[in-house]
Amino acid sequence: MTCLEYQAKNPGLLARGFDVLATDISTSMLAHCKQGEYDSLALGRGLSDQRLKRFFTPASQGCYKVKPELQKHVKFRQFNLLDSYAMLGKFDIIFCRNVLIYFSPAIKRQIFGNFAKAVNPNGYLMLGASESINGLTTSFDMDRCSSGIVYKLNK
Repeated sequence: MTCLEYQAKNPGLLARGFDVLATDISTSMLAHCKQGEYDSLALGRGLSDQRLKRFFTPASQGCYKVKPELQKHVKFRQFNLLDSYAMLGKFDIIFCRNVLIYFSPAIKRQIFGNFAKAVNPNGYLMLGASESINGLTTSFDMDRCSSGIVYKLNK
């Protein structure tokens, strides 16, 4: 949504387009997500009414479906965070929210190392509010912004 909004406000930028790769270890969760249908509880966690109207259409039983203009940018793939990232390519931003809390510090270090190899120079890592890189990696620098904390890959 943010990329499409950015393109609309900045014609000519992001001219090569963009893609989102959504991964999960669970094939059943991926199948659910591919449907692109969400209930009002899920959408009520920070989605503005403006974005709801622009990017979703009403579906069955109080649910909303992602519009094709947004859905076409998202690809889904089964993936384990402990596997090699080489086949995934390089990323400008990696979002890993509310997953790392389930891993030991040693496994988190391994995952952060994988992230550092997979993110482009000047790329970013976004974590959940309860997650941190403190004491686990020196590959990223913390950057406070108006909406929270982001981590930028060291040069």
